[in-house]
Amino acid sequence: MITAITSVTGSESRTSDLMAAEVEYLSSTLSILRDSDVITNDEFLEAGAIQGGLNVLSAMISNGANDSEVNVQILSLKRRAEALCEKHPGIDSKIESRR
Repeated sequence: MITAITSVTGSESRTSDLMAAEVEYLSSTLSILRDSDVITNDEFLEAGAIQGGLNVLSAMISNGANDSEVNVQILSLKRRAEALCEKHPGIDSKIESRR
């Protein structure tokens, strides 16, 4: 999860289109992983909340939010993703293995 967040929040890659594509990837991947019992329902729900935050970030950028507001959201998402990865070791590699 942290890999996904980091890949789309760098200053070079910070576009709403790229984030929207990542949201779609996470949505389908998380569903597949949960349905195939690779991740638990708790992991699915917690990762889904971060995916939702990424969707909010995409909307903020497409609506012209200022950089300081965007940066606050990015920092929050990164912290949440790091906490998820600490709580559920291996979830990041499970998500990335579907690329």
